[in-house]
Amino acid sequence: MSGMDTANRRLAPPRSYANKIADILRAEIDRGVFRPGERLPTESSLCATFGVSRAVVREAISALKQGGVLESYQGRGIFVSGQPPEATFRLAEADLSDRDELDRVLEFLLAHESAAAGLAAERRSPEELARIKSALDAMEDAIRRNETGIDEDLQFHAQISAATNNEFFISFAAFLENRVRHLIREARANSSRAGLTDLVQQEHREIYKAIAEGNKDAARLAAEQHLRNAATRLRQRG
Repeated sequence: MSGMDTANRRLAPPRSYANKIADILRAEIDRGVFRPGERLPTESSLCATFGVSRAVVREAISALKQGGVLESYQGRGIFVSGQPPEATFRLAEADLSDRDELDRVLEFLLAHESAAAGLAAERRSPEELARIKSALDAMEDAIRRNETGIDEDLQFHAQISAATNNEFFISFAAFLENRVRHLIREARANSSRAGLTDLVQQEHREIYKAIAEGNKDAARLAAEQHLRNAATRLRQRG
């Protein structure tokens, strides 16, 4: 990192805890963790989950209510809006039968995931690193149970995006998840058939290791290699 970059990072004020929590909750709503009409956990539960005060949680919830994402009902709690605001960006699911389209999607994902990994290595907090490790361990457990590990895989990458501390990465990662889930399912199925599950998991370990060490360049390269290998596995269909 150049001296100018370092200076800029020192001068840049940290985003408020309330904003970060609002981003995470919005991402979970986008991913379907909390569905339209569903009640959110209580304030005390959210305080315990994020390790913050009620004031911080209330500020995050207030921001989401102002954005039309959440609704409150006296005596009942906070609920996800039945008609959440529509995203202004649209992206159709990739057609796996169209190799040119598949290549374009993978090219885009490579740029997004490698950048996210690099920023996570540079900015992640100890708590964020612990959540990335927890997702990695969950993948390991799923593999030992002979399960696909798709949800755990998605959670691993979602936690990396969260560790960028950039609300656009967080929200866009959640937006992408619903459109690339089938790609991950296909890639993991191909890896399983080819006996490459352990190799894929090693790629995830390399990404985590670089982020844990705070090595931005290594994290970017590890994520890039993982996506390039995933692209190869997706092309080995059938």
